[in-house]
Amino acid sequence: MRKDIAYRIAQAVHEGLFHGVLVIDSEFRSVFLNQALCDMWKVKQQDVLHHSVLDLFCNGNVKKFGGAYQGPLIETMVTGREISGSEVYINMPGQKEGKWFLVNTFILRDESGQPEYALGNYIVIDKFKVFENKLNAVNMNIIKAFCKAIGVRDIYTMQHSENVAALLVGLTEYMRLSDSEVTMAYLAGIVHDVGKIGISEEILNKPGRLTEVEYEIVKRHPSKGADILQEVDEFATLAHIVRHHHERYDGKGYPNGLQEEAIPRISRMLTICDAYDAMTSVRCYCSPHSVEEALEEIKKCAGGQFDPELSSIFIDFIRECNSGGGMRPALQ
Repeated sequence: MRKDIAYRIAQAVHEGLFHGVLVIDSEFRSVFLNQALCDMWKVKQQDVLHHSVLDLFCNGNVKKFGGAYQGPLIETMVTGREISGSEVYINMPGQKEGKWFLVNTFILRDESGQPEYALGNYIVIDKFKVFENKLNAVNMNIIKAFCKAIGVRDIYTMQHSENVAALLVGLTEYMRLSDSEVTMAYLAGIVHDVGKIGISEEILNKPGRLTEVEYEIVKRHPSKGADILQEVDEFATLAHIVRHHHERYDGKGYPNGLQEEAIPRISRMLTICDAYDAMTSVRCYCSPHSVEEALEEIKKCAGGQFDPELSSIFIDFIRECNSGGGMRPALQ
């Protein structure tokens, strides 16, 4: 594999540290899969690597009986079309039950611009299907509409929201919180910046420092997002979390200057995940920090901006994930 392709795969793995990553070539052979995917699919790397995923999982067929492709990654390799946010149910061989995944796919092209590899990014959403069943279809469509609206306005904010949601899910599972809290954390991560819909693109994408007036406008987004969400009765808890995700542990945050445990726990967790992803992402006005630089900043700000106990847990969580062990629960 060429070095530039290998680098792009490594970059994708870093950015999707808490997701499963699978890369296939034009013959549908797997050329890379990370440990997180092996854990999700309960497979051994050596049993999948360099084998045809069609033979392993699709009975050798590119399409299903009804004519649909055998998943978004296969479709991307065949058509050259990248797919975002596809919900798929995967029933793995030898397992009684399958799982739901949110899948994003990307094309890695050769030097002549032709598709050479397809990369799939897999996020488990099994537990969120349970939550969907508790909401009527109209309300779930509202959540999805919010996500789409965010993406139309600002692609960075959409990607950032997806990253924060994945971080929050990993952190809540690491802390062994309840399924309902894990689900709420995911939803909070996805919609926490929905209030930015009302902010102009000139401010959102400004390459330089914001003026005081512009910063005051940006500071309104948690309240605006909460106001949007609380219009739906079932979203009252979600709205409360979103409203307070920019509060500080020392009481110097906004919009209400809440302090310590007066801030909802998931909001305190969201604050940390939000800051970490912002620090480690490429943005229009700054270069990304390394993982260790970001963790050191979180440690430095513990007790001020961040909850000190949650900061310590988050640092342990990231370091354990970054050690190559995938996303494992904390030991009791």
